[in-house]
Amino acid sequence: MKLASHPDLLDRIAAQYALGVLRAGARRRLERLAHEEPAVRAAIHRWQVRLAGVAELQAAAEPVDKVWCGIEERLGWKAAQERSQPAVARTPGLDAGSWWQRLWTAPVFWRGAAMAMALVAVLAIGIGMHLAQQRDAARADVIAVLNDDRAQPAMLVSWDAGSGDLVVRRLDHLKLNDQQVLQLWALPERGKPRSLGLVGRVPQARLALAQPPTAVPALAVSIEPAGGSPSADGPTGPVVFKGPVIHSRP
Repeated sequence: MKLASHPDLLDRIAAQYALGVLRAGARRRLERLAHEEPAVRAAIHRWQVRLAGVAELQAAAEPVDKVWCGIEERLGWKAAQERSQPAVARTPGLDAGSWWQRLWTAPVFWRGAAMAMALVAVLAIGIGMHLAQQRDAARADVIAVLNDDRAQPAMLVSWDAGSGDLVVRRLDHLKLNDQQVLQLWALPERGKPRSLGLVGRVPQARLALAQPPTAVPALAVSIEPAGGSPSADGPTGPVVFKGPVIHSRP
């Protein structure tokens, strides 16, 4: 399937890539596609530019010596040293209001808060997109991608478990007249083709079925007269799309 032909899917995958939540195998495949397809490179670049603005919310800050020394010690760059100055004891008469006021007006406090907010924003976007992808995957399992006579994707067939519908999305630009409709067929290994319903001439259709057609090896689409094929033996018009059924679940 040519990813550039599906802008919504490409945009979602490019966003996951820019956020760093795309799995390693899928990330490598997308990088290979980016070298070959300008549309993929452009989608990734758009999301990287959008997310770069989040980092710009945080002003540049130099870590204090204590923090920097602790980092060096953890990395093994510097041996741990005994603190030469004793800890300052808490003074019972310390004015709590002035301590909080000093913290509230300190630049370090606001820089830290801005960094935390930026991090939360990035995590929220990544988690939200990941959960949305999981919900979509649970709601609509892809059953088949049907190709035309040039081996180009022409129709996406998926199963909506929530509603018990077969969702058919057209990707083609096939022209039909007012007396023609598209009809979807299940092609068993033996026996006659079985009609799954009329797709009509709309870009997307829902066909109510008792169960997904995963027991058949392939699906096909034919051009039929208005009302569907008049024959009980199968298609009467030309078969324009076909493809194997994806058995993604046992």
